[in-house]
Amino acid sequence: MLDHNDLTADGRYCIALQPICDAEFKHVGDELLYRAYGGALKADITDPLVATARACSTAFYEIGLHALVGERQLFLNVSVEWLAQPDLMPLPADQVVIELPDCEIDTQLWQHIESAKALGYRVAASAETILSVGDKLADLIDIVKVDVRTEQAFDSIEYFRSHNLILLAAFIENSEALNNSVALGFDLLQGYFYAIPEQFQTQAAIKRQGNRAADMRLIRELYAQEVDIGHLQSLIVQDPHLCTLLFKRVNSASDRRMNTISSVSQAIMLMGFEKMRALVATLLLANNEPVKRLLVFKLLIRASLAKRLATRVNDVDPEIAFTCGLFSLMHQLEGSERSVLLAESGLDSQITEALLQHTGDLGKIMKVIESFESARMERRSLKLVEALNREYLASVAWAQEMMSLTQD
Repeated sequence: MLDHNDLTADGRYCIALQPICDAEFKHVGDELLYRAYGGALKADITDPLVATARACSTAFYEIGLHALVGERQLFLNVSVEWLAQPDLMPLPADQVVIELPDCEIDTQLWQHIESAKALGYRVAASAETILSVGDKLADLIDIVKVDVRTEQAFDSIEYFRSHNLILLAAFIENSEALNNSVALGFDLLQGYFYAIPEQFQTQAAIKRQGNRAADMRLIRELYAQEVDIGHLQSLIVQDPHLCTLLFKRVNSASDRRMNTISSVSQAIMLMGFEKMRALVATLLLANNEPVKRLLVFKLLIRASLAKRLATRVNDVDPEIAFTCGLFSLMHQLEGSERSVLLAESGLDSQITEALLQHTGDLGKIMKVIESFESARMERRSLKLVEALNREYLASVAWAQEMMSLTQD
């Protein structure tokens, strides 16, 4: 059950994966973060090596890196202790970018960085760290992380370029920072910019406003407790792109069968409702816009996490919880008021009340998820937070699998 007991001092951090995009907003990497319970951006870790080991044991060994991030790069904050003894916890060098801690780089640490490079790791460091050391470090590392919130954020761009560093704009929190970063030619973008409303005011989004009601009907039908296959089929055939992708998936080489599937109803049954739901939601909501795919990814993670938490509560249907999680960010994708969109969707009253007023057990689940995402878990038990970290990563893996269905 979800409880509110006091925390012990050990292990007080929440895990998060934050997307990293290229200049075209394509999802190319993720940073594994630890955040303190009080909502700080970084956790105050007493033993960095233990914290790294805890996060990595789940990410790499229990769930699997590919399940979490697919082919994307994983940016990992490592401790000085890990750099000294990387064999204690081997990481896949071809897919992991090591982020140096902000500390004084002495001769010993320098040797450890060179050793990590020799093992095949790419290395990232903050702009402050590079500038404090100078050319020698700039020539050694691969990626510079620039905190765009600072006044001097863009002053050293040409210096970094002269050393052929990949430029990553970090902590993008508003449209101005995003536009400046793109205009200055940053290679990578990191922050919660994909939820900035201005990002969705595109011509494509405006054109499809008239189809929103139809889209919501299709999604609602998919998440009905008793699905009418015939009615569902009639809705799907109205979307040629969706039909094309559906047949492409069920007739793909990995799912090759003796007979080619050519009926929508067969395709629905073979793919299964879970994958079908995620496929439809991604296609309809992302609208083939990379920046929207990021928010859909977050939305699917929320939906899966809500479903997993609902299994711990007696009076909440996990499928209802999934739908609640799915619709919790829908208004951001659709550029409308949450109350208006929920009214249009015709969802169960317990979902609308949970999202609008946080009432009932379902509302409590959504409150826990929102608290976890912002790392505000001071009143939650250590046991719950540890469970949330595990369930969160499992939900990321599930969402990654679902998103891969719509990739070419």
